[in-house]
Amino acid sequence: MDSPDTLAVDASILKFSRDGSRAFVYGRQYFADIYVPPDIVSGSVEVMNAFDLAMSPSGSTAYLPTKYETADIAVVDTVRHTVTARIPLAEEAQKVAISANGAVLYALSGRPYESPLKNGSVNVIDLAAKAVKAVVPVGAGANDVLVAPSGDKIYVSNYADNTITVISAVTNKVVKTLPIEGGLGQGSISADGTKIFYPKPSGGIAVVAISTDTVLTSVPTISPVTAPVFTRDGSRAYVVDQYPGRVVNGENVAGDYFVAEIDVAKNTVRPIATADSGSSTPGRPVIQTSPDGKRLYVLGSKAVVLALPSLQVLASTPMPRVVSSFTMSPDGSKGYGLTNDGGHIVVVNAPRLDNVRKDYNSDYATDILARDSGGALWLYPGNTNKGWLTRTRAGSGWDAMNLVVTPGDFNGDKKPDVLARDSAGDLWLYPGDGQSYWWSPTKVGVGWNAMTAVVAPGDFDYDGHSDILARDSAGDLWLYPGNGMGGWLPRTKVGAGWNDMTAIMGPGRNAIPGTDVLARDSAGTLWLYERDLSSQWVPRRQVGTGWNAMTSIVTPGDFDGDDIPDILARDVSGDFWLYPGTEHGGYQPRVKVGAGWNVMTAIA
Repeated sequence: MDSPDTLAVDASILKFSRDGSRAFVYGRQYFADIYVPPDIVSGSVEVMNAFDLAMSPSGSTAYLPTKYETADIAVVDTVRHTVTARIPLAEEAQKVAISANGAVLYALSGRPYESPLKNGSVNVIDLAAKAVKAVVPVGAGANDVLVAPSGDKIYVSNYADNTITVISAVTNKVVKTLPIEGGLGQGSISADGTKIFYPKPSGGIAVVAISTDTVLTSVPTISPVTAPVFTRDGSRAYVVDQYPGRVVNGENVAGDYFVAEIDVAKNTVRPIATADSGSSTPGRPVIQTSPDGKRLYVLGSKAVVLALPSLQVLASTPMPRVVSSFTMSPDGSKGYGLTNDGGHIVVVNAPRLDNVRKDYNSDYATDILARDSGGALWLYPGNTNKGWLTRTRAGSGWDAMNLVVTPGDFNGDKKPDVLARDSAGDLWLYPGDGQSYWWSPTKVGVGWNAMTAVVAPGDFDYDGHSDILARDSAGDLWLYPGNGMGGWLPRTKVGAGWNDMTAIMGPGRNAIPGTDVLARDSAGTLWLYERDLSSQWVPRRQVGTGWNAMTSIVTPGDFDGDDIPDILARDVSGDFWLYPGTEHGGYQPRVKVGAGWNVMTAIA
């Protein structure tokens, strides 16, 4: 992952447009927007004393609750950067939420931090008429307003009297008041839209069913936690929790922060990672899931990105500044963090997913290349759901090559490439263009006919570049480290006695991306070779038998979209099988994903 960028933009609030092309910010009495990319402020307008920000579905209009001389909602034209109207309120509002169709704005008044015992109210604003059409009373210390995904109900959390006010969006009347034992903070709606999770000030999370407006359960936590963020399928949620404090050398020391995973179906919690622990902790880390549900960001003194659901560390890089919030762009390509000290935005770019490194058409799905008996090269685009999109012809004349290897991005342009060996033993690099085709090849090696197996394990030596493993006729296994620019660093010997293996593949299970190797011996047994963090092989593990029935075995990375490496294999009848990988090693029951593949003379 590239080092985060820093924009000199003051912002206390940030929202993206739905298409992700613009980011809207408010800070230091100004509303502004940023074009994404190239992350340049396109214009701004003065708006005094705004507390929150809501965007219309089209992104053409912003609504900001303000209090300067009077309380109102400032209506901002984001194209012309002008305040086009002000909708007066009887009392200043601190929070706003907009209906899904953009027709109604809900503005929450009540001064929860200045006057926590004062009852609040929700101003229901008709945006077409630019007028308040109802004022609905709510509880004391009202501090958050959420619109149900169905749009028919509004939820207000009242932390001073420990209740949730439920409002009908049809009648604009209170339909229920829910007591929450132990109080509540600002909540978040589950990914499937059926529940609201409200963290409690004393610890634990109250789970409210939207359909029945009842409290289902309380999820236990050690300390007060952040509002949960969810995986795309809603099966998991993540919060930042904190271990109890301790006494060190007679002094009280705060407990370490850690990220906890919630099983939403079982309402159970388990710690998964400690973030910025110990004396270097800059404060409670910020977490967020990417829109595609494939990444979890943990932002403290470092930006740590975990793959979901496997929780493998994809990237870790120092943060230039500590952030108090983090918002992902709708396409998941980057996120903007608002800094604690103000005056800056930290831009974190998404890391390349190593398990989807064979994505030749840039649709974030793993693909397969196959050469037929006529020398035509075909691209079979994966659909991330155990199947294929329509194949396309990606080249001809490939029967001149006796080896085709897919190393991922070998030349450093973030697009997957192909390595191929011709009959003379020369090794050629075909740079991918990211659109299903390749640029003109360049020679990157000679004498490769001496190698009886060539394997693409990914980043085998942890330096951030794709590498190659090769077995010579003596059975020695050599690492050819890629230099990230289409060339090589000096090779090193990493194994001996590999002549018994009839097939060598990488990656395997990928406990650490790029470090595992799968190999089939002459008896048809499939072995997993893993290495520890000191790059030493640990005792191999048997993960399958009877693999002599397979005439081709391919390790594409993650083929079925669960972020766990899989195996694709062709049997003697030409049927193509998917062996889905499991989170803890091994494989699930196989699934047939193709027939008639005997016509292919190479599959990679």
